[in-house]
Amino acid sequence: MITAAGLDRPALWRDEAVTAGMARRPLDSFFSVLGQIDAVHGLYYLVMKGVVALFGDGEAALRAPSVLGAVLAAGATAELGRRLGGTRTGLFAGLLVAVSPALSRYAQEARQYTLATGLAVLATLLLVLALRERRSFTWYGVTIALLGLLHLFSLLLVPAHLVTVLLRRDRLLLLRWAAATSAALAPCAALAAVALPQSGQVSWIEPPDAVAVTDMLDGLAGTPGFFAFSVVLILLGRNAGLWRTAAPWMVLPPLFLLVVSLWDPFYVFRYVLFCVPAVALLVAAGLDRLRWTAGMPVLLTAALLALPAHQQMRQPSERADDLRELARIIETESGPGDAVVFHYTSSRRAVSAYPDAYAGLADVLADRPDEGLDGSEVPASRFTERLAGVRRVFYVDHSRKPSASTFAEPDAVKESLIHYNRAEWVRTGRWLFKGGSVHLYERRPPFT
Repeated sequence: MITAAGLDRPALWRDEAVTAGMARRPLDSFFSVLGQIDAVHGLYYLVMKGVVALFGDGEAALRAPSVLGAVLAAGATAELGRRLGGTRTGLFAGLLVAVSPALSRYAQEARQYTLATGLAVLATLLLVLALRERRSFTWYGVTIALLGLLHLFSLLLVPAHLVTVLLRRDRLLLLRWAAATSAALAPCAALAAVALPQSGQVSWIEPPDAVAVTDMLDGLAGTPGFFAFSVVLILLGRNAGLWRTAAPWMVLPPLFLLVVSLWDPFYVFRYVLFCVPAVALLVAAGLDRLRWTAGMPVLLTAALLALPAHQQMRQPSERADDLRELARIIETESGPGDAVVFHYTSSRRAVSAYPDAYAGLADVLADRPDEGLDGSEVPASRFTERLAGVRRVFYVDHSRKPSASTFAEPDAVKESLIHYNRAEWVRTGRWLFKGGSVHLYERRPPFT
């Protein structure tokens, strides 16, 4: 599948570094961290602990579950399309998901968004089977529970499913669906109760603007060049059963998240990635109304328009930072007895991405490295004490400061002690990497 191509080409970036770090933690530290932050990702991190234990923590191994999530999404979409619209609709829908640049982008990342997408399609397929063939809702409920525990925002699919059930106008089916869904949402509610006090971790999200909405439409449709095709094909499709299932799924989750985010920002495109298959189903219904001689060229055009995006997303420049290059610099330039200082505490995640490169360096300001995602540091009043006796220090400085950081004062102390203290330290090296810079400082003699 196209999503697996070049899987280890892009370097791990900060979010993936968190995944790698959590997957390596011992269980006591693992659950301690989740009690402080990132509980919403707890199930995913637990899955990744198993993956790392079995297959190692290389880039390909860390990202393989995301690829499997994309494969599940494409396959389940094809089956869903077949059941709702026939063989051609299923084929077209599955292929559209398979070539989606948005899905491929997150299949190349060690995070849970494509896994959530695959489960969302599977849940929708199980819903259709329960509604059409009067099957049990048990497995549907189990899948919804897993979906919510994997990523709470994916539960925005549930209101869309409610609309689909209501459109059946069958009170018994509605009651059975409600019972299964209520049971599924119980563990998700417990997770939400733990995660809600940790919501400050997404305080960096800004209210959506016109650019965010345009990017969302392009991402859901596939590529900017295919957006106009998508609109026409969606309007061309006239499959009522497919529309009852896919249209609420396509519209309600993004719309709800966008509207809420105007007051309390939570919208990020990856949170609605699970809606990509809904668009593919509606586009496929339109393609199905064309002859093969017209439908296949349109599908081929979509694939060709997506090709540059697939190539671009596999470049190092597409990640927020290049932690592999940072690791290479540290590993190449450091020697015995050297130390490292991270200007921003969050930059310590670079160690989780490529720990071998930092094995010989003393993280001199660290206090409790297992506390929280990034560990804790000694108070700023002890920085001078910790730096005493250090002759060479690598100062890792990411170029973008957090908009609001509780570590602003300690970070300023680090700058005054090292970055701007020319009387005691002289800079003897400087290297750039995507996302920041590394500065090598040597203490001026006489050494203290």
